[in-house]
This record gives sequence, C-alpha cells and structure tokens, in this order.
Amino acid sequence: MAGPGQIPGRYNLVIKEAYEAFEHQIPVTEFVQRLEDDDVPNKVSVVGLADALAEEDMANELAREMDRRANDLEYQSPTVQFVVEGTFHRSGRTYDLRYDGELYSLQRVFGPQLERKGDGDWLVAPF
Repeated sequence: MAGPGQIPGRYNLVIKEAYEAFEHQIPVTEFVQRLEDDDVPNKVSVVGLADALAEEDMANELAREMDRRANDLEYQSPTVQFVVEGTFHRSGRTYDLRYDGELYSLQRVFGPQLERKGDGDWLVAPF
C-alpha cells in the first residue's frame, strides 16, 4: 500500500518535511530531461518547483513535457512526488504555492484537477 504523499500513477505535491520523501531526489530540470528521454524513475521526489514556477520559460517547459508524456506515465504508473517549500493556498477552485512572499499558480503546470489530501499539505493531480 502506498504511504501518505506517495500515490502511484499521480503527481503528489507535498510540503517539505510534512511527508516522507523518496531517497531518490532530482531537480525539476532533470525531471524535464527524464520526461523528454522517457526515463522517469519508478519512485522519485522532484525538488525546486517554486524556483521553476518563478521562471516562466521553465514552468512552460515543465508543463509542456508533463502534458506530452501523460499517456506514457499513466501506463508506467510511477510514483512522482514534488517536494515543495512554502504552503498551498486555495484560490477559488485552484491552488497556488505560496513561497517567499509570492503566489505561484499550480494550475498552469498541473492543470485544474488538483485535489487536496491530508491536512492541506498534500495535493494530487492526474498525469
């Protein structure tokens, strides 16, 4: 059974230290490269999302590759966890990441289907 913050076949967004992260941790730039190469590990924690969201080009590239590889990831069903610093902030029907005094839209990368789990420190989104 999957542990909290670690549902296979979905993107798990968790607040750093609220849930156990995987030992295998990679930065967003490497995750994008692994998406491009169709080489996403079976269990991986991706770090540095706030920095990627702050850079429009990086956020767009991440969103594009995640969308392009969605069907492959659904078939492979890895456990992908984004470990973030900051807090999740609900804005209407969507969520933002509040980090370092800024709000970053999570919908622009993960789409509108973010779902809250736990005590608000864990979100999930389909591939």
